[in-house]
Amino acid sequence: MFIARALLLLFFLVLLSPSARAQETREVSFLVEGTPRRALLVNGPGPGQTAPVVIVLHGGNASAEAQQERTGFDRLAVAEGFTVVYAEGTEWAPGRHAWNTGFLMRRQVSLANDIAYLDTLIDLLIRDHGADPRRVFMTGGSNGAMMTLVYATQRAERLAAIAPVVGAMFSFDVQPGVPLPIMLINGGQDNEVPIEGGFSRNALVSRAQSAPYRPLADTVQFWVTANRSQTPPVITTTGSVTTSVYGSTPDGAVTISVIDQRGGHGWPGTGQVREGNVPIQSFDGAELVWQFFRTQSRVP
Repeated sequence: MFIARALLLLFFLVLLSPSARAQETREVSFLVEGTPRRALLVNGPGPGQTAPVVIVLHGGNASAEAQQERTGFDRLAVAEGFTVVYAEGTEWAPGRHAWNTGFLMRRQVSLANDIAYLDTLIDLLIRDHGADPRRVFMTGGSNGAMMTLVYATQRAERLAAIAPVVGAMFSFDVQPGVPLPIMLINGGQDNEVPIEGGFSRNALVSRAQSAPYRPLADTVQFWVTANRSQTPPVITTTGSVTTSVYGSTPDGAVTISVIDQRGGHGWPGTGQVREGNVPIQSFDGAELVWQFFRTQSRVP
């Protein structure tokens, strides 16, 4: 009996510990143009405090919960003292959500205004959840990376830095209003979003494209120009990973491209989802993204 009571007390002490409370997942619900939308929040700051916030966007077949489980940001958020928010796109099939980038899955989510969704989410995080407006970061995988890039070109002044993972741009028509630090992460063996551009080699994805992906090299150059980054880049190669750093300038921002030549499609450091397509295994995606974000902040 004594042992049972001791174990029960230990259980409740763990539940009540700051670490356990910090990892509690909270749902943030709101309306966007009359449509109910949501996101999941982990490790919000205490009353009267502020913290950096990392907004994480899922891929085109997933959900906020799936991205939370897959990326491993919860542990990092608690250890490093930032808030992580898992945004969620429009449900187009039971449990499956996507982002309206304007060029992919138009039939499924063409009516969604995801710029307004992210605007509203960021406003709520700053107003009600202690987000530091100078340190709002955004990352995402696949379709989420594409939405990160779309939002960044239209709302660069609202973000401190972005890190699109295994994504691509479709158009260079919209230029970001201010320089924005960016780290692009891609796999050289990615057959769903190939770094050479064009249409996906996954037939289901290519049928949902209304335009080809722009080549990664052109996308990097787009951001180097927009960010007024230094050229030529400083290039380092470790194993299969090549990192090209176009340094920041006094009136610009850094542009970084990370390519793992052995990596396929998926969140770096996670297991294979589809046969023949192994995600990057050389590093943990969340850790690399946060190591970049933690050095950045938006100048008022």
